[in-house]
Amino acid sequence: MKKLWAPWRMEYIRESIIENNEGCIFCLGKEVDKDRERLILHRGERAFVMMNKFPYNNGHMLIAPYRHIADFNDLTDEESLEMQRLLGRCITAVKATMHPQGFNIG
Repeated sequence: MKKLWAPWRMEYIRESIIENNEGCIFCLGKEVDKDRERLILHRGERAFVMMNKFPYNNGHMLIAPYRHIADFNDLTDEESLEMQRLLGRCITAVKATMHPQGFNIG
């Protein structure tokens, strides 16, 4: 199996995390003034939607809980439900704007 390697992403990691000492790119904090710059599309109560700065394809985005967890099964019922609802809203938006033939959700 070939490995997917995208070295240009290291520039983003160095700039946003290492050089600016901003910490984790998924730690949003409460300041919303940089959401557009950070590609944050939506902040929910327990989860958020973020565009991918280096997408594999058009419309590539991330839906993640605010809590840092290592295992999907560690999501609370509330987090899981909110993420599922956000996924539905994202699909609706992408369908309306990009008219894709399908979705890859994972």
